[in-house]
Amino acid sequence: MERIKKQEKWARPRGLAELLWVILFLGLSFYPVHAGPAPDPSCLIIGVGRDFYEGRGSRTFLHGSTGAWEALTRLDEKLGAEPWLATSWESREGGRVWSFRLRDGVRFHDGSPFTAREAALSVQRILDNPRFDPGGNLGEVVSVTPRGRLELVFQLERPVPTFPKRVAYYSSPMIKPDCFDGKGGLTSFIATGPFKLNKALPGREVRLDAFNGYWGARPSYEKVIFKTIPDARTRVAALKAGAIDAVADVGGILPEQIADLKSDPGIRVDQVEVATTHVLLFNCGVPPFDRPGARRWLAGALDRETVVDLFARGGGVVAGSPYTRLGRNMAFGLIQPARSPMPDFSGEKEVVLILHGGTLGRWPYLSIAQVVVDLLRQAGLSARIEIREPGSFQEAVKSRKYHLAIQPYTLMSGDPDFFYSYFIAGEAARNLGWVHSEADRLIPAARYEMDEIKRASIYRRLETLMADYLPLLPLYHDKPYYAFQNRVADFTMDHMFRPGLIRARPAGDELPKERL
Repeated sequence: MERIKKQEKWARPRGLAELLWVILFLGLSFYPVHAGPAPDPSCLIIGVGRDFYEGRGSRTFLHGSTGAWEALTRLDEKLGAEPWLATSWESREGGRVWSFRLRDGVRFHDGSPFTAREAALSVQRILDNPRFDPGGNLGEVVSVTPRGRLELVFQLERPVPTFPKRVAYYSSPMIKPDCFDGKGGLTSFIATGPFKLNKALPGREVRLDAFNGYWGARPSYEKVIFKTIPDARTRVAALKAGAIDAVADVGGILPEQIADLKSDPGIRVDQVEVATTHVLLFNCGVPPFDRPGARRWLAGALDRETVVDLFARGGGVVAGSPYTRLGRNMAFGLIQPARSPMPDFSGEKEVVLILHGGTLGRWPYLSIAQVVVDLLRQAGLSARIEIREPGSFQEAVKSRKYHLAIQPYTLMSGDPDFFYSYFIAGEAARNLGWVHSEADRLIPAARYEMDEIKRASIYRRLETLMADYLPLLPLYHDKPYYAFQNRVADFTMDHMFRPGLIRARPAGDELPKERL
C-alpha cells in the first residue's frame, strides 16, 4: 500500500504557475479569472467535478443541486420525508391511496401558477417513461389525478408505507408541462425553484438567475454559476486563485487536498456525511466470483479499515451496510467480512476490474482498484484495471460484462427498497448475477409491509443474507469535504450534497430577518 500511496502524490502549481493553470482551463469562461475578489459580488460561482446540465432527454434537464427545480417532498437528515412543494399528506384504504396537499402561491419561472393539474402531468410524464424511474419508486402507481386546485391523489395497486419518501426529490420533479415533448423529453426548462435557468453550456457551466417570484425566502445572490471542472487539481487551484467561490459536490475535493486548503487563511473547509456509499460489485454470474467462497476471500483479504484510512483520509467511514447508515433504523452494520481461506483459482481466466473514467477525479477509486488487483495477483490470478467511458461503463454493469467494478451508490429515496430492487432482486435492473429465493421473497414483503417494526426485521434478514453471500462489498460511506472563500458566509452542503443556495450570502451582508 505504501507504493500506491506514493503514486497518489502530486505537485500543485504555486504562485503565478497556479494562476496560469487556472487560466488555461477557465480562459474561455463567462467571467474573467484572476486572484482576489470575485468579479461580481452578486454572483456565486461553484466548481463541481461533473456537468450539471443533464440534457433535454433527461428527467430534470438540470441537476437538483442547481436549485432550479423542486419536488413534492425531500429527505431530512434521517432520510425521512419532509414537506417541499407538498405541505402535508395522508393515506387511506390501508396505504393504497395517498393524498398530497400542495403549497399555495407557488409560481413557475414564467409567472404562471403551479397547481395540482401541473403536478399530476409532471408525475404522469415519469409514469409514461419508465426510464425516468430506474429504481421503480412509482411502480405501484395506478393513477395520479388532481382534486381541486391544490390536492394531488395517487391510487396505488398495493399499499406502500413509505410512499412520501418514494416521491422525494428526483422521483417527482415538478416541471411545467408546456416543456414536455411527445416522447417525454424537454423542449425547454421552466420550473419553480429559487433560481431559474439563464444558460446551460454543456460540459462547461450552468448559469442561473434568482427567481423574483419564488414562494420562499429570497436568495442573497442574484446569480449562481456551476462551473464544470473535471480535474481535481484545477478545481482546487481555481478556488485558491479566487476564480471560483466554492467547491461543493460529492467527490468535489480529494482527501489529499485537504491539508493544503486548510492551510490557506482565505478558505474554509467543512465536511458532511451524505447518503452515498462506495461499493465493490462482483459479477456473481461468471467465474471466479460466481463462487461465494471467492467473494468472501477477497472481501476478507481487502483490509477496508486501512484502505479507507489511507485513501479516503477522513473523508469516509468503513461501511457495514450496503447503503447509507443515515437511515439508522434500516441499516444494521452487519457486513463485517472475516478472513477466509483462499480458494483454488487454477485455470481461471483473466479478471478485469472496470472503473468509470468520470469518477477518477472525484474519488480514490484507482488506488483502491490497484490494491484489489494486487491481492488477486498474489492469489495467482491474472488481473487488470480497465477504465471505461461513462456509457461503456454503465452498459458493462447493466449487461454484466465485467468481473469487478467500483462505483458510488446513493439511496435517493431513503428507503432500502431502492437498493434491493435495483441491485439484488432477481429481476433487478442491475442484478449482479446473484439470485436467491429467500431474498426474492423478502424484498417485496418488505416493500409492502405497513408495520415499521416488521419492515425493519425483514431488512435485517436481507442484510444478513448480504453479509453471508456478499453479492457486493460496501467499501465506505462518503463524508465529502467542501470548501469556500471567506468572502462567502453561511455556505453549507447537505446530506444529499446540495449546496445551501438560499442561506449563502456575501460575507458582511446582513442576514435577512426572514432567514434568521
